[in-house]
Amino acid sequence: MRYVRTVTEEEHDELARMIRQEVGRISMRANMIQLSSQGYSVPKIADIHKTSNVTVYKWFDRFDKGGPPGLYDNPRKGRPRKTTKEVNTFLEKTLAQNPTSYGINCTIWTVALLQTYLQQKESVRLSRNTLRETLHSLGFRWRRPRWAAVRQDPHKAQMMKKIASVVLKKKAATRVWLQDETKFRTLPPLRQMWMQKGQQVRIPTPKANDKFYSYGVINLDDGDWFDAFFERANSETTIAFLGAFLNAYPNERHILIWDQARYHLSKKVEEWLLLEARLSVLLLPKYAAELNPVESIWRIVKQRIAANLTRTLDALKVAYRTFFGENTASDLLRFAGLTL
Repeated sequence: MRYVRTVTEEEHDELARMIRQEVGRISMRANMIQLSSQGYSVPKIADIHKTSNVTVYKWFDRFDKGGPPGLYDNPRKGRPRKTTKEVNTFLEKTLAQNPTSYGINCTIWTVALLQTYLQQKESVRLSRNTLRETLHSLGFRWRRPRWAAVRQDPHKAQMMKKIASVVLKKKAATRVWLQDETKFRTLPPLRQMWMQKGQQVRIPTPKANDKFYSYGVINLDDGDWFDAFFERANSETTIAFLGAFLNAYPNERHILIWDQARYHLSKKVEEWLLLEARLSVLLLPKYAAELNPVESIWRIVKQRIAANLTRTLDALKVAYRTFFGENTASDLLRFAGLTL
Protein backbone atom coordinates (compact mmCIF):
# COMPACT_ATOMS: atom_id res chain seq x y z
CA MET A 1 0.00 0.00 0.00
CA ARG A 2 1.32 3.40 -0.96
CA TYR A 3 1.55 6.44 1.32
CA VAL A 4 2.95 9.92 0.82
CA ARG A 5 6.57 10.55 1.62
CA THR A 6 7.60 11.68 5.10
CA VAL A 7 6.01 15.03 5.91
CA THR A 8 8.23 17.52 7.73
CA GLU A 9 7.08 19.53 10.72
CA GLU A 10 6.93 22.72 8.67
CA GLU A 11 4.85 20.94 6.02
CA HIS A 12 2.46 19.66 8.69
CA ASP A 13 1.91 23.23 9.87
CA GLU A 14 1.31 24.46 6.31
CA LEU A 15 -1.10 21.59 5.59
CA ALA A 16 -3.05 22.47 8.75
CA ARG A 17 -3.25 26.09 7.64
CA MET A 18 -4.41 25.09 4.15
CA ILE A 19 -7.15 22.89 5.60
CA ARG A 20 -8.46 25.83 7.66
CA GLN A 21 -8.04 28.73 5.22
CA GLU A 22 -7.91 27.64 1.57
CA VAL A 23 -10.86 27.06 -0.77
CA GLY A 24 -12.59 23.70 -0.64
CA ARG A 25 -10.68 21.75 -3.27
CA ILE A 26 -7.29 22.94 -1.96
CA SER A 27 -8.34 22.17 1.63
CA MET A 28 -9.47 18.69 0.55
CA ARG A 29 -6.10 17.91 -1.08
CA ALA A 30 -4.23 19.03 2.03
CA ASN A 31 -6.46 16.77 4.13
CA MET A 32 -5.68 13.82 1.83
CA ILE A 33 -1.97 14.29 2.51
CA GLN A 34 -2.58 14.72 6.23
CA LEU A 35 -4.66 11.53 6.40
CA SER A 36 -2.04 9.54 4.47
CA SER A 37 0.70 10.74 6.84
CA GLN A 38 -1.49 9.46 9.70
CA GLY A 39 -1.67 5.97 8.14
CA TYR A 40 -4.95 6.08 6.26
CA SER A 41 -5.03 3.91 3.14
CA VAL A 42 -5.72 5.27 -0.34
CA PRO A 43 -9.14 3.55 -0.62
CA LYS A 44 -10.14 4.94 2.79
CA ILE A 45 -9.09 8.48 1.83
CA ALA A 46 -10.95 8.16 -1.48
CA ASP A 47 -14.07 7.03 0.39
CA ILE A 48 -13.87 9.91 2.88
CA HIS A 49 -13.67 12.51 0.12
CA LYS A 50 -15.97 10.72 -2.32
CA THR A 51 -13.34 10.59 -5.06
CA SER A 52 -11.30 7.98 -6.91
CA ASN A 53 -8.05 6.26 -5.99
CA VAL A 54 -6.52 7.75 -9.12
CA THR A 55 -7.26 11.26 -7.88
CA VAL A 56 -5.71 10.52 -4.51
CA TYR A 57 -2.56 9.14 -6.16
CA LYS A 58 -2.39 12.23 -8.38
CA TRP A 59 -2.19 14.55 -5.38
CA PHE A 60 0.26 12.23 -3.62
CA ASP A 61 2.53 12.63 -6.67
CA ARG A 62 2.09 16.42 -6.67
CA PHE A 63 2.89 16.64 -2.95
CA ASP A 64 5.88 14.27 -3.15
CA LYS A 65 7.36 16.44 -5.90
CA GLY A 66 6.43 19.94 -4.79
CA GLY A 67 5.34 19.82 -1.17
CA PRO A 68 2.27 21.85 -0.07
CA PRO A 69 2.63 24.36 -2.98
CA GLY A 70 2.13 21.43 -5.37
CA LEU A 71 -1.45 21.08 -4.17
CA TYR A 72 -2.49 24.37 -5.76
CA ASP A 73 -4.00 24.56 -9.26
CA ASN A 74 -1.66 25.38 -12.12
CA PRO A 75 -2.34 28.70 -13.87
CA ARG A 76 -5.02 28.32 -16.53
CA LYS A 77 -4.87 29.78 -20.01
CA GLY A 78 -8.49 30.87 -19.94
CA ARG A 79 -10.63 31.30 -23.01
CA PRO A 80 -8.80 31.57 -26.32
CA ARG A 81 -8.31 35.11 -27.56
CA LYS A 82 -10.81 36.30 -30.12
CA THR A 83 -8.38 38.88 -31.51
CA THR A 84 -6.56 36.46 -33.76
CA LYS A 85 -4.13 37.39 -36.49
CA GLU A 86 -6.98 37.12 -38.99
CA VAL A 87 -9.12 39.53 -36.94
CA ASN A 88 -6.23 42.02 -36.70
CA THR A 89 -5.70 41.86 -40.46
CA PHE A 90 -9.42 42.42 -41.03
CA LEU A 91 -9.42 45.47 -38.73
CA GLU A 92 -6.37 47.02 -40.41
CA LYS A 93 -7.86 46.49 -43.88
CA THR A 94 -11.23 47.87 -42.81
CA LEU A 95 -9.84 50.99 -41.14
CA ALA A 96 -7.79 51.77 -44.24
CA GLN A 97 -11.06 52.75 -45.97
CA ASN A 98 -13.84 55.14 -45.12
CA PRO A 99 -17.08 53.39 -44.02
CA THR A 100 -18.83 54.77 -47.10
CA SER A 101 -16.53 52.57 -49.21
CA TYR A 102 -18.37 49.58 -47.75
CA GLY A 103 -21.84 51.01 -48.38
CA ILE A 104 -22.28 52.29 -44.81
CA ASN A 105 -23.97 55.67 -44.42
CA CYS A 106 -21.40 56.98 -41.97
CA THR A 107 -18.08 58.75 -42.52
CA ILE A 108 -16.21 57.74 -39.33
CA TRP A 109 -15.37 54.33 -37.90
CA THR A 110 -16.47 54.43 -34.26
CA VAL A 111 -15.80 51.49 -31.94
CA ALA A 112 -19.53 50.69 -31.90
CA LEU A 113 -19.77 50.72 -35.69
CA LEU A 114 -16.61 48.65 -36.07
CA GLN A 115 -17.90 46.18 -33.48
CA THR A 116 -21.11 45.66 -35.46
CA TYR A 117 -19.32 45.39 -38.82
CA LEU A 118 -16.83 42.86 -37.43
CA GLN A 119 -19.64 40.66 -36.15
CA GLN A 120 -21.55 40.90 -39.43
CA LYS A 121 -18.61 40.11 -41.69
CA GLU A 122 -16.44 37.80 -39.55
CA SER A 123 -18.95 36.44 -37.00
CA VAL A 124 -16.60 37.63 -34.25
CA ARG A 125 -18.11 39.33 -31.21
CA LEU A 126 -15.71 41.54 -29.27
CA SER A 127 -16.61 43.77 -26.36
CA ARG A 128 -15.99 47.46 -26.95
CA ASN A 129 -13.20 47.52 -24.38
CA THR A 130 -11.46 44.54 -26.02
CA LEU A 131 -11.88 46.07 -29.47
CA ARG A 132 -10.50 49.40 -28.25
CA GLU A 133 -7.50 47.68 -26.65
CA THR A 134 -6.91 45.72 -29.87
CA LEU A 135 -6.93 48.90 -31.94
CA HIS A 136 -4.39 50.47 -29.58
CA SER A 137 -2.17 47.39 -29.82
CA LEU A 138 -2.27 47.72 -33.62
CA GLY A 139 -1.05 51.32 -33.37
CA PHE A 140 -4.38 53.10 -33.94
CA ARG A 141 -5.24 56.24 -31.95
CA TRP A 142 -8.43 58.33 -31.74
CA ARG A 143 -7.16 61.69 -33.02
CA ARG A 144 -8.21 64.54 -35.25
CA PRO A 145 -7.03 64.33 -38.88
CA ARG A 146 -5.27 67.11 -40.76
CA TRP A 147 -6.47 68.96 -43.80
CA ALA A 148 -4.78 67.67 -46.92
CA ALA A 149 -3.79 70.20 -49.56
CA VAL A 150 -5.23 68.82 -52.77
CA ARG A 151 -4.26 71.77 -54.93
CA GLN A 152 -1.16 71.42 -57.05
CA ASP A 153 0.48 73.77 -59.47
CA PRO A 154 -0.02 72.27 -62.96
CA HIS A 155 3.36 73.74 -63.95
CA LYS A 156 5.22 72.22 -60.98
CA ALA A 157 7.37 69.78 -62.93
CA GLN A 158 8.23 72.36 -65.58
CA MET A 159 9.18 74.98 -62.97
CA MET A 160 11.38 72.59 -60.98
CA LYS A 161 13.07 71.49 -64.20
CA LYS A 162 13.81 75.13 -65.03
CA ILE A 163 15.29 75.77 -61.56
CA ALA A 164 17.53 72.73 -61.87
CA SER A 165 18.67 73.74 -65.34
CA VAL A 166 19.54 77.32 -64.33
CA VAL A 167 21.39 76.23 -61.20
CA LEU A 168 23.42 73.62 -63.06
CA LYS A 169 24.36 76.04 -65.86
CA LYS A 170 25.16 79.06 -63.69
CA LYS A 171 28.58 80.60 -63.76
CA ALA A 172 30.95 79.75 -60.93
CA ALA A 173 30.89 83.33 -59.59
CA THR A 174 27.08 83.38 -59.31
CA ARG A 175 25.63 82.43 -55.94
CA VAL A 176 22.29 80.65 -55.49
CA TRP A 177 20.05 81.49 -52.53
CA LEU A 178 16.78 80.17 -51.14
CA GLN A 179 14.51 82.80 -49.57
CA ASP A 180 11.48 82.86 -47.31
CA GLU A 181 9.91 84.96 -44.57
CA THR A 182 7.99 84.09 -41.44
CA LYS A 183 6.06 85.75 -38.65
CA PHE A 184 6.96 85.68 -34.96
CA ARG A 185 4.27 86.53 -32.38
CA THR A 186 4.31 87.20 -28.68
CA LEU A 187 1.55 84.56 -28.43
CA PRO A 188 3.76 81.46 -28.42
CA PRO A 189 3.12 78.40 -30.58
CA LEU A 190 2.10 75.42 -28.44
CA ARG A 191 4.19 72.26 -28.78
CA GLN A 192 4.24 68.94 -26.95
CA MET A 193 6.26 68.91 -23.72
CA TRP A 194 6.76 66.78 -20.61
CA MET A 195 4.32 67.47 -17.78
CA GLN A 196 2.97 65.65 -14.74
CA LYS A 197 -0.03 63.41 -15.37
CA GLY A 198 -3.23 65.28 -14.54
CA GLN A 199 -1.40 68.61 -14.28
CA GLN A 200 -1.63 70.24 -17.70
CA VAL A 201 0.82 73.12 -18.03
CA ARG A 202 -0.81 76.51 -18.66
CA ILE A 203 1.03 78.99 -20.91
CA PRO A 204 0.17 82.63 -20.13
CA THR A 205 -1.26 84.64 -23.01
CA PRO A 206 0.22 88.11 -23.68
CA LYS A 207 -1.83 91.28 -23.26
CA ALA A 208 -1.33 92.02 -26.95
CA ASN A 209 -0.38 89.62 -29.72
CA ASP A 210 2.43 91.72 -31.19
CA LYS A 211 4.45 90.46 -34.13
CA PHE A 212 7.43 90.98 -36.39
CA TYR A 213 8.53 89.36 -39.64
CA SER A 214 11.91 87.89 -40.45
CA TYR A 215 13.08 87.71 -44.05
CA GLY A 216 15.91 85.21 -44.54
CA VAL A 217 18.05 83.67 -47.27
CA ILE A 218 20.42 80.72 -47.17
CA ASN A 219 23.12 80.00 -49.73
CA LEU A 220 22.61 76.68 -51.45
CA ASP A 221 26.32 75.81 -51.51
CA ASP A 222 27.91 76.99 -48.28
CA GLY A 223 25.02 77.71 -45.88
CA ASP A 224 25.75 81.43 -45.63
CA TRP A 225 22.74 83.13 -43.98
CA PHE A 226 21.38 86.67 -44.20
CA ASP A 227 18.19 88.04 -42.64
CA ALA A 228 16.40 91.20 -41.55
CA PHE A 229 13.41 92.10 -39.35
CA PHE A 230 10.35 94.06 -40.47
CA GLU A 231 7.03 95.02 -38.91
CA ARG A 232 5.06 93.59 -41.83
CA ALA A 233 5.48 91.61 -45.05
CA ASN A 234 4.55 93.52 -48.22
CA SER A 235 6.06 94.92 -51.40
CA GLU A 236 7.91 97.70 -49.62
CA THR A 237 9.55 95.46 -47.02
CA THR A 238 10.40 92.91 -49.71
CA ILE A 239 12.21 95.57 -51.72
CA ALA A 240 13.93 96.84 -48.56
CA PHE A 241 15.14 93.34 -47.75
CA LEU A 242 16.44 92.70 -51.28
CA GLY A 243 18.27 96.03 -51.20
CA ALA A 244 19.90 95.19 -47.85
CA PHE A 245 20.84 91.77 -49.17
CA LEU A 246 22.56 93.19 -52.28
CA ASN A 247 24.38 95.77 -50.14
CA ALA A 248 25.67 92.95 -47.94
CA TYR A 249 27.08 91.14 -51.02
CA PRO A 250 28.00 94.02 -53.37
CA ASN A 251 30.53 92.31 -55.63
CA GLU A 252 28.64 89.21 -56.77
CA ARG A 253 25.78 88.11 -58.97
CA HIS A 254 22.93 86.19 -57.35
CA ILE A 255 20.09 83.84 -58.21
CA LEU A 256 17.22 84.00 -55.71
CA ILE A 257 14.69 81.15 -55.46
CA TRP A 258 11.46 82.03 -53.64
CA ASP A 259 7.75 81.23 -53.50
CA GLN A 260 4.84 82.99 -55.18
CA ALA A 261 3.69 85.18 -52.30
CA ARG A 262 1.59 88.05 -53.64
CA TYR A 263 4.15 90.67 -52.57
CA HIS A 264 6.93 88.74 -54.36
CA LEU A 265 4.95 89.04 -57.60
CA SER A 266 3.69 92.60 -57.14
CA LYS A 267 4.26 95.20 -59.86
CA LYS A 268 6.48 97.26 -57.50
CA VAL A 269 8.80 94.32 -56.88
CA GLU A 270 8.90 93.32 -60.54
CA GLU A 271 9.82 96.86 -61.59
CA TRP A 272 12.52 97.05 -58.91
CA LEU A 273 14.02 93.71 -60.02
CA LEU A 274 14.25 94.93 -63.62
CA LEU A 275 16.72 97.59 -62.45
CA GLU A 276 18.95 95.14 -60.54
CA ALA A 277 21.19 93.40 -63.04
CA ARG A 278 23.04 91.47 -60.33
CA LEU A 279 19.91 89.68 -59.11
CA SER A 280 17.68 87.22 -60.98
CA VAL A 281 14.70 85.42 -59.50
CA LEU A 282 13.29 81.90 -59.96
CA LEU A 283 9.82 80.98 -58.71
CA LEU A 284 8.88 77.84 -56.82
CA PRO A 285 5.55 76.17 -57.75
CA LYS A 286 2.37 77.24 -56.00
CA TYR A 287 1.05 75.22 -53.04
CA ALA A 288 4.46 73.63 -52.48
CA ALA A 289 5.92 75.13 -49.31
CA GLU A 290 7.68 71.82 -48.62
CA LEU A 291 9.97 72.52 -51.60
CA ASN A 292 11.53 75.51 -49.82
CA PRO A 293 14.14 74.30 -47.29
CA VAL A 294 14.02 77.61 -45.40
CA GLU A 295 10.61 76.50 -44.07
CA SER A 296 12.42 73.76 -42.12
CA ILE A 297 14.76 76.34 -40.58
CA TRP A 298 11.82 78.46 -39.44
CA ARG A 299 10.19 75.41 -37.87
CA ILE A 300 13.31 74.61 -35.84
CA VAL A 301 13.86 78.24 -34.80
CA LYS A 302 10.29 78.52 -33.48
CA GLN A 303 10.57 75.19 -31.70
CA ARG A 304 13.79 76.31 -29.98
CA ILE A 305 13.08 79.95 -29.07
CA ALA A 306 9.31 80.54 -29.12
CA ALA A 307 7.38 77.38 -28.26
CA ASN A 308 5.48 77.32 -24.93
CA LEU A 309 7.05 80.53 -23.58
CA THR A 310 5.43 83.96 -23.64
CA ARG A 311 8.08 86.58 -24.49
CA THR A 312 8.21 90.21 -25.54
CA LEU A 313 9.17 91.05 -29.11
CA ASP A 314 12.55 92.31 -27.94
CA ALA A 315 13.21 89.07 -26.04
CA LEU A 316 12.20 87.04 -29.10
CA LYS A 317 14.58 89.01 -31.30
CA VAL A 318 17.44 88.49 -28.85
CA ALA A 319 16.74 84.76 -28.70
CA TYR A 320 16.54 84.69 -32.51
CA ARG A 321 19.93 86.33 -32.90
CA THR A 322 21.40 83.99 -30.28
CA PHE A 323 20.10 80.98 -32.22
CA PHE A 324 21.81 82.03 -35.44
CA GLY A 325 24.95 82.98 -33.54
CA GLU A 326 25.17 79.55 -31.92
CA ASN A 327 24.54 77.51 -35.09
CA THR A 328 27.07 77.29 -37.90
CA ALA A 329 26.47 77.35 -41.63
CA SER A 330 26.81 73.56 -41.60
CA ASP A 331 24.10 73.37 -38.94
CA LEU A 332 21.76 75.51 -41.03
CA LEU A 333 22.31 73.38 -44.12
CA ARG A 334 21.48 70.33 -42.01
CA PHE A 335 18.34 71.97 -40.59
CA ALA A 336 17.28 72.81 -44.13
CA GLY A 337 17.83 69.25 -45.30
CA LEU A 338 20.48 70.33 -47.80
CA THR A 339 23.17 68.09 -46.36
CA LEU A 340 23.49 65.02 -44.15
